[in-house]
Amino acid sequence: MTLRRNSPRQRLRDRGFLLGAFVEIAAPEIVEIFGAAGLDFAVIDEEHGALDPETVAAMIRASASSEIAPILRVRENAAGPILQALDLGAVGLHIPQIGSREQAEAAVRYTRYPPAGERGFNPFVRAWSFGAAPVEEDVLLVLHIEAGQAVSAAEEILSVPGIDVAFLGPYDLSMTLGIPGQVTHERVRAAMRAVGEVAARHGVTLGAYANTVEHADLWLQEGVRYLACGVDQNILLRAAQDLRRRIDEKRL
Repeated sequence: MTLRRNSPRQRLRDRGFLLGAFVEIAAPEIVEIFGAAGLDFAVIDEEHGALDPETVAAMIRASASSEIAPILRVRENAAGPILQALDLGAVGLHIPQIGSREQAEAAVRYTRYPPAGERGFNPFVRAWSFGAAPVEEDVLLVLHIEAGQAVSAAEEILSVPGIDVAFLGPYDLSMTLGIPGQVTHERVRAAMRAVGEVAARHGVTLGAYANTVEHADLWLQEGVRYLACGVDQNILLRAAQDLRRRIDEKRL
């Protein structure tokens, strides 16, 4: 099968590293801007962003203006939302709050076509250009490991076939470890190392979120090869704050 041009699954195999950011602002232009900046993927965030299906569809269409891959973080690990995301044309999925082998198996079932899963088959949806494009099994499946319980269950979770990336959420993890917001705390880093060792044994890429370049550097040292650095809202805020600061310095 010919892979789609912006397949993040194939890119990750070829390059060994992908860089992206989260999108929560309901504006397709954000996806285009991130693509113009050279990011590999945009995580369109339905879990935390106020995004309706029409906006999500427009964001996915906007990704076609560049090489950026549209990846969707669904609100829940359920067949309906996952099928809708894939039919709209998402080439990857972030599944939140995975804490057990059963939940991981469900995510794979909902994402993969038979015989590996039970994804409903419709070759006439937008994902396949309404019947004009070949059907490809190339969805990047990213499972969020966001709680201490999930870290403890990493072996049983990541041994499930069909998982591409184990994604650490340092903020959620710090909360469940009783050190909220201390994302560079040694206990958070130790959890990341533990998951990374399990992921390596099962051929799963380690991923993580970083809010700053300094945090990103720490995660890269821990073996992260799928990195989401920043959320559009905070990226815009920090750029505006920096602009204000630099202009004020010139005036003084």
